[in-house]
Amino acid sequence: MRREKPPFVQAEKGKQEIEREAIMIFANTARSLEKCFYPVVRWVYKIGWGILLVMMFLTIVDVIGRKFFSAPITGSYELTEFLLALLVFCSIGYTQIQKGHIATDALVSRFSPRTQALIESTVYLISLGITSVMTWQLVAQAKRLWLGKNVTGVLHLPIHPFVIAAAFGSLLFCLALLVDFFNSLEKVRQK
Repeated sequence: MRREKPPFVQAEKGKQEIEREAIMIFANTARSLEKCFYPVVRWVYKIGWGILLVMMFLTIVDVIGRKFFSAPITGSYELTEFLLALLVFCSIGYTQIQKGHIATDALVSRFSPRTQALIESTVYLISLGITSVMTWQLVAQAKRLWLGKNVTGVLHLPIHPFVIAAAFGSLLFCLALLVDFFNSLEKVRQK
């Protein structure tokens, strides 16, 4: 005669299966996101390299014009400011997928692997929240600048396209953090 397991054992087993399925959904979502937007992040990163080259060329020509011909490029300081902001936001998502951001683990490395994975998940979740708010506010600021028809002081360039580009770079950073968060949840389950 076959004995049935007590209800609390069956409930615990059911809970573990649900948890395992949820982690699998997170892992599959992370892989899908990687396939979709990592190529976009790499493409935007290459645009960042182009921006860096333009910025270097602009600075060199401005310095030569100022030093030898007493004719600096009008608005070069203004352009350099905007290009530098674009460079940062074009690179931040790529730096995240390459794990190139600074991380100190002097204390965390002493914990168990599961605790380390939990801390990593928490850090990714907090970072995702902060970066999401930053992206939202960049979009809101771009809208305000567009509606106000704000332009730069010297060259009279509209400011909102630069802020929109920064918001897009910030969005890519959010997606990279989301993938890392999902992957860290999988690590928590495995350890």
